[in-house]
Amino acid sequence: MSFTSILLFGLAIFATGLLIIFLLNSRLPRKKTERSRPELQTPPVPPAPKVYTENAFLLQKIDQRRRIMDEYHHTKITDVHFELVFQLQNGEQLLLQCSKMSYMDMPFRKNGVLTHCDGRLIRFKTSEKVISEDYTVPQL
Repeated sequence: MSFTSILLFGLAIFATGLLIIFLLNSRLPRKKTERSRPELQTPPVPPAPKVYTENAFLLQKIDQRRRIMDEYHHTKITDVHFELVFQLQNGEQLLLQCSKMSYMDMPFRKNGVLTHCDGRLIRFKTSEKVISEDYTVPQL
């Protein structure tokens, strides 16, 4: 055998091997991969906030204010937060944020129906009056 015939024989075996590999790969089931576009993906939807209605009465009123005084003794109040602490029927205490109007109108030790959502006061109804907050429940 000459060198040329050995080279041709080797080339034929190599070509046959490539052909077999190509045929085997074409018969295998392929997974379809979809490219996802970031602009088409929707963000996960957070759960809708729950509105609770419970019997309660007011235990404490808490206001937090930051007073700033300059060199001329002018006072400025910033970062005002009003909070109410209620006692529920089951004995738990609940801390809720509210507006200044609700803070001032809220009666102590009066039983009533408390409506709240996400740590905010929505309404407190007693036998004498209704204290309502300008808070709308976010709809999702």
